[in-house]
Amino acid sequence: MKVRSADLYRLIEESWDKLHSEHGESFKSMNQNFFDKLATHIQKDSMNKYKLKGATLYKQYFLKIKDGSSQTDFIGVTPMYLSALSYFLYKRPFEEIDINQPLSEIEEEVPEFPSYHASFPSTPTIPLQMNSLKNIFLKSKLTFSADTSRLLKTFFKNFNFITDTTIWCKDESINPNGTHKDRMAWEIYLWYENEIKKQMNTPGKKISLKSLSLISSGSAAYSVQKVLKNRGLPNLHVLIDRHVNKKLIKFLKEQDCKVFPIDLDEKELSSNEILKLTDNIAGVDLTYSPEFKESRKVYYDWLSYEVLNQNPNWVFTPFGTGDLYKNIIIRNSKEMDKKVFSKRFFGDKKILTQCNFMGAASNRKKSKMKMLYSAFQNKTIKNVNDKIVFPLIEKQNCGNNSKVLILEEKYINSAIEIAEYFNITFEPSGISGLGLFFQMADQRQIELNQHDKVIIINTGKSIVSNYC
Repeated sequence: MKVRSADLYRLIEESWDKLHSEHGESFKSMNQNFFDKLATHIQKDSMNKYKLKGATLYKQYFLKIKDGSSQTDFIGVTPMYLSALSYFLYKRPFEEIDINQPLSEIEEEVPEFPSYHASFPSTPTIPLQMNSLKNIFLKSKLTFSADTSRLLKTFFKNFNFITDTTIWCKDESINPNGTHKDRMAWEIYLWYENEIKKQMNTPGKKISLKSLSLISSGSAAYSVQKVLKNRGLPNLHVLIDRHVNKKLIKFLKEQDCKVFPIDLDEKELSSNEILKLTDNIAGVDLTYSPEFKESRKVYYDWLSYEVLNQNPNWVFTPFGTGDLYKNIIIRNSKEMDKKVFSKRFFGDKKILTQCNFMGAASNRKKSKMKMLYSAFQNKTIKNVNDKIVFPLIEKQNCGNNSKVLILEEKYINSAIEIAEYFNITFEPSGISGLGLFFQMADQRQIELNQHDKVIIINTGKSIVSNYC
C-alpha cells in the first residue's frame, strides 16, 4: 500500500512522543534501538497481535524516508505495519484515521492565518536599534527611572559590541485582535471545521457541535470568542477569577461569552471540574482535555517556524500557560530529530541545536504581568523544566541555558520603559521576555558574541488589557 512519506513519518514521530511520555523511554535519535523498542511496545500493547520487527520499520521504511531521493512523495508500506502503528496510537485501524488528510504535511504547509490575508510569516520581526538608544542615553538626552538608567549603563558597559541587529522583536501585536492568542483561536476554528466535515461525511448523522470551556484571564477568551461569533459557532464558556476587574467580566459578556467567575486560587482544576463549573458537562474543555491535546501542540506551530527560520541564538518568550514556550522549543527539537523536514522549516540545525530558549514567568498575583499569573505557576514551571526542557538539553536539541525563569518585578518595569522608547505595542505580560533578557544580562547570566541574534517575542496587547 502506498502512503505519503510525510504521513508515515508523522505516525513514527507520534510513536516517539508516546514512548517518551507514556513509557518513560529516552532516545538520542530515531536509530535501530528506538525502532526495536517501538516494536516491543507495540507487540506488548496488542498482546502479540502485531508481531512486527523493529529492523523492518527502520531499514525498509524509515531509512527510505531519510534518504529522500525518491521522485515521488509516496512510499510503499505493508498494511500490517500501518495498522500496528495506528492501533498503538489511536486504538483504531488506519483506514479510520483518514491517513491521507489530517496526517498529511501537505495541507499543513499552506498558510491560512490571518484569514483575511494568509501569509508566512504572518507578523514581522523588527530589529531594536540599541546603538541609537545607547548614543542618546549616554549623552543624557533620555530620561529613564533610576533603576532603568543604572541597568542600561551597566548593559552598555558589559555589552559594548551590541549592534542594531543583535536584538529583534517578534511583534505579535499586529494580529487581528492584537495578540498571539489569535493564532490559537484560528486553530480552534479549524478544529470545529474538521468536526463539521467529519459529521457531514457520516451517513445519517446530524451536525451537532459541542460548546467549549476555557480558563482565561481575558485575552484568550476574547480572541477565541471573536472567531466563534464571527463564524456562527457555539459561544465560549469562560472560567475567570472572581477578583478580576468587574469591567472585564462585563466586557466578555458583551461579546456573548458565558462567563463564570470563581476563586481560581483555591485549587487546581481538572477538565471535568472546569466543564461542571462552566455549566458545560456535555462540552469540551480547551484548557486540559485530552481531546484537545493534539490541537494544543499546533496552536503556535507557524509562529514557531517564523522564529526558528531566523536562526536565533537566544529566544525569550512570555510564559503563562506555557503553550507558546512549549510549542517553540518542542517544534525546534522535532526538526532537529528529523531527516525529512517540514517544508516550513529552513533553519540552520547547527545554530538551533545550541539556541537557548528562555521562558519569562511570574508567580506574583500583584505583579504587573497579570496575564502570566497562576496560583500553581511554580508547579507548572517545574514540570516544564523537568519534563521538557532538561531532557531536550540532555538530548542536545537546544542550548544548555534553556529554562523557564521567574522574572523580577523591577526588570519588567525597565522593560516597559525601554519598549515604550521603541514604540512597541504591548502590555506588561507580553513584553516579559525583554525584561528577562535584561535581568539575565544584568546578573551576568547571559553570554553574547558579536554576531549573536536575540529574538524577543512580544505577544502583543489585546483590548482586554484596558479592563485589567
